[in-house]
Amino acid sequence: MNKISKFLTLIILIVVVLLFGIYQYRTFIQTEIYQENSEHLLATYEQVSRTFTLFTQRNWNVLADWDEYLQYISDSENTETAWHDFADRKNNWQYSDFYMFNEHCDFLTASNRKGTADSIRNCFQEMYSSGCPTISDYTASSGKHKVVFAIPLSNPFCLDNITYTGVAVSYDVATVEGMISNNVYGDKSSCYLVNAKGHIILSLESQSEFLSEQDNLFTFLKSNAVFSENTYDAVEHDLQKVVKGRAKFNSQGTSYYMVYQPVGLNDWNILGIVQASAVNSQDEKIMHVTIATITGFAACLLLLLLRLSSLNAEYKLKHQELLHQALKAQKEQTDQLFYGMTCIVDRYTVVDLMKDRYEYHEYNSDNLYPETGSYQNLLDTASRSYIVLSDTENIKISHLLNKEYLQKVLQKGNGIMKIEYSKRTENIYKLMNVVAVEWDESGIPLKVMMISQDIGKRHELENLANTDGLTGLFNERYFSSVLHRKEKKKLPFVLYYLDLDHFKPVNDTYGHDMGDKLLKAVAERLLKCIRSNDFAFRIGGDEFALIISAEMEDSLCMQTKMRIIQSLLRPYEIDGKTLHIGASCGYAVYPLETEDTGKIRILADQRMYAEKKENHQKAARSQSKDPSPND
Repeated sequence: MNKISKFLTLIILIVVVLLFGIYQYRTFIQTEIYQENSEHLLATYEQVSRTFTLFTQRNWNVLADWDEYLQYISDSENTETAWHDFADRKNNWQYSDFYMFNEHCDFLTASNRKGTADSIRNCFQEMYSSGCPTISDYTASSGKHKVVFAIPLSNPFCLDNITYTGVAVSYDVATVEGMISNNVYGDKSSCYLVNAKGHIILSLESQSEFLSEQDNLFTFLKSNAVFSENTYDAVEHDLQKVVKGRAKFNSQGTSYYMVYQPVGLNDWNILGIVQASAVNSQDEKIMHVTIATITGFAACLLLLLLRLSSLNAEYKLKHQELLHQALKAQKEQTDQLFYGMTCIVDRYTVVDLMKDRYEYHEYNSDNLYPETGSYQNLLDTASRSYIVLSDTENIKISHLLNKEYLQKVLQKGNGIMKIEYSKRTENIYKLMNVVAVEWDESGIPLKVMMISQDIGKRHELENLANTDGLTGLFNERYFSSVLHRKEKKKLPFVLYYLDLDHFKPVNDTYGHDMGDKLLKAVAERLLKCIRSNDFAFRIGGDEFALIISAEMEDSLCMQTKMRIIQSLLRPYEIDGKTLHIGASCGYAVYPLETEDTGKIRILADQRMYAEKKENHQKAARSQSKDPSPND
C-alpha cells in the first residue's frame, strides 16, 4: 500500500510539473512569437517607409523641376507643348492628374481639363498657410480615394487670364498602394502616414478601414486599445520623438500588432496595424500542436510508468531495441547527408595560410585558376574579377580572404564564414563557404578550405530591397536590372564607374563607422550630380556607378566626369574631422560604343582602373620629386 501511495504521489507530481511547464512554455513562445513577428513587421514597414520617402522626394523634385521650367516659358503655345509632354508620361508615372492651381481652387490639368476642385481645397489651404510642399489625401468627386503632392510656384504663372500659384500631382491610392505597400496583408492590415501629434495625414492602403472614421491615432488608442505588449505612453513618446517602435493591443475582441517607422520627412511616421491572426496563425498552430504533442507524450509516459510498475524488464528490452534502431537510422541519415553534399560542390580550394600555397579542384567546368600556386596571386586575380555582395560593410573580397582576417574570424570553434559574390562585369553569382581544417595549439587556423557553389547566372534575390542599406543608393542587383531594361528598349545612356582613392586610410585611422559615414556623404554628393531620371548605384565597398539617361557627345561626357570628380574631391566634415579622398572614374557610351551592355560595363570598368593606375603613378612620381627632410 505504501508503494502504491508513493507511485500515485509521483504521478501527481509529474502532472503538476507538466502543467506548469506547459504554462511556462506557452508564455515563453508567445513572447518569442511577438518579438519575431514584430521584428519582421518592422522590417516590412521599414521598406515601405523607405519606398514612400523615395516616392515623395521624386514627386516633389518633379514638381520643383516644373516650377523652374515655367520660368522659361514665354507663351501659351510653349505651355501647351510642355503640358502634352507631361500628359505623355502618364502611363509611365501612373499618376491620375498633373495640374496647376490657385487659392480659389481653379485648376488646369496636363490634359487641358479645367475647373474648380473643392474636394482638394483643404490640401491647397495647408500648402498656402505653410508655404512649403505638402502631401495629403482626399476623396475626388468621382468617389475615388486619392493622394496629392503639391508645391507653391516660386512665381505666379498667368494663362488665359487665370493666375496659377501652385502645381500638384495626384495618384489613386490603389496605385500608390501597389507601388509602395502592395497592401501587405490584404484586408487584415492598415497602413497610415501620421505626424508626431498623432494626426493621420493619409492612408497608404485602399482597403485600410481600421481608422477610417478617426483623424487622430492617440485619441483612438486612449479610447479603444488595451495594450498587452508595450504601453500607450511609450507609443505616444516614440511617435512624438519620431523613433521606430512596436506594440501589441486588443480592440473590440481582436488582437493587433502595431509598428511604426520614421519616414525621414518632417515629423512623419509610417504606421502599420496588422491583425495578429494574419502573422501569428502558423506560429500559434505550431505552438498548439507542440503543446498537444507534449501532452500526448506525457500521457504516453504516464502509461509507460504504469507499465514499468509491472513489466520493468520488458520495458528495458524494448527501450534498448528502440535505441539501436534510432542509432541505425541516424547513421543512415548521416551517410545520405555526406553523399548529398558531394553533389552540390562545384569547386573547392585548400589553402596553407602559413606557406602561402593553395590547391584548387574544379568539378563542373574547366579550371578557372591554376591547380596550385601562390595564394596571394590567386587572391589578387579573384579580387579583380569579383565583388562581394554586401549592403552594410565597405570591404572587398581581398580583405575578407586575406590571411590575417581569416585567422581572426575562423579561430577554433568559430564555425564557418559565408561570402556571396558576383562577377564585376557579368551576372554570375556564387556562394563560398570558408572553414578552417587545421589549427595550431592556440586555435589559430593554419589551413582553410574554400568551398564554392554557383547559384545562378540570373540569380534573383526577391527578399532584398533594390536599395543599398548603407547609402540609400540603388544596389548592384538593381544596376543589372536597369542595364537589361535599357538594352531591351535600346535607350541611350552613359555609364560612369567610380572607385574612391585614399578611402582605406580613413577606415584604418578612424574605423569602419567613420568609413560608413564617409560613404553616405559620397552618396549624397553623387545624387546631387544627377537628374531625377538618372540612376546612382553602390556596386560594393567603395565602388559606385552612375547611369546618365541621355545621348551625350564625348566633350559633354568628359565635362560631366570632371564635375563628378570635383564634387567628390571637396573636403568632408564628419564628426569634427576634415577628410580628403580622391576618385578614379571611367565611362562608356551606349549604344555609340557597343550595343552590348555587358561590354559597356567592361569598358567603363577598364577605363576606371586605367585612370586609377595613372593616378597612383602620378602620386608616386610626385613623392619621388619631394626633397627628403634634413636630419
